[in-house]
Amino acid sequence: MSTVQEIKAAIDALSPAERADLERWLHESHLDPEVDSPELEAELLKAVNGPHVPFSEGELRKIADRALQEHRMQRKS
Repeated sequence: MSTVQEIKAAIDALSPAERADLERWLHESHLDPEVDSPELEAELLKAVNGPHVPFSEGELRKIADRALQEHRMQRKS
């Protein structure tokens, strides 16, 4: 499975609230994939030049659990 397919599957699995949070974050990130910008180019170059070792299922589970815990704590505040 490709990274894009994994991202799509992860997005499809989000709850409506989580999807809204994702959309809000994307709008706040100020990176518009439709517009070439130095910021977008820099982020893409970092991704291309970065490490390319896939996460194990256990690593992804830990990351997801930590993100969910942080999200829940933020909602309580």
